[in-house]
Amino acid sequence: MTEDDEAIEHTLTQIAQAHLYSLPPGPRPAGGYRCQDWPKSNHIFTGRVRVVATGPKCTIRIEDKEKGTLFAMCPLSNDNLETSVEPVSDSSRYFVLRVADVTTGRHAFIGMGFVDRNEAFDFNVTLQDHIKHVRYEAEAAKREAEPAPTGPAKDWSLKGSVSVALPAGAAKPARERPVAGAPMGGMLLPPPPPGGGGGGRRAAAAAAPAAPAAPAAAAPSGEDPFGSSGGDWATFG
Repeated sequence: MTEDDEAIEHTLTQIAQAHLYSLPPGPRPAGGYRCQDWPKSNHIFTGRVRVVATGPKCTIRIEDKEKGTLFAMCPLSNDNLETSVEPVSDSSRYFVLRVADVTTGRHAFIGMGFVDRNEAFDFNVTLQDHIKHVRYEAEAAKREAEPAPTGPAKDWSLKGSVSVALPAGAAKPARERPVAGAPMGGMLLPPPPPGGGGGGRRAAAAAAPAAPAAPAAAAPSGEDPFGSSGGDWATFG
């Protein structure tokens, strides 16, 4: 963050209306402040609320709604929020502010209440977000200020052989099973060359002379050997 950024004033949130109350005299109650202890006669001002940040510094300003003049200012503590703004114990809409006089340095505690719960929620979340942002910026600046690590670079390469142990119960790789009918060793014999093996036997069978057919029995004289008398021989060729 530069010096120019720290000089720029940013309005983080603005709430149109809030009521301010004077607190009963005496030290802080042991169980925390209670807005029910503030009678209506303790009401001292009604105005708008602006949460303003200038770099890491943040202030809560209660201003006149019409003129914009400052009525009270509460510097926010980034280290301990509740020392500046403390929620009351009996309502989510009321807070106790530690207001300060910038000229004299004197401070006092006053009560502040919002009409709507959503306005009180937005007010509280704005303060929390500012503190988170300041802490994040501080941690980032600290990391940048740290010197870079020196020394020889570490060698992350693997040394030696690497063995992988299978977990218990893991299946072992399956071995090759011999094919049925194949010779030992699981190797299949190559097919016979053309002209040999089964092809040679078929060729030899084709070249062998056919056995002479048995002589047919002589048909009786005058009968047609084909079983038809007076048939037309030309029909059979």
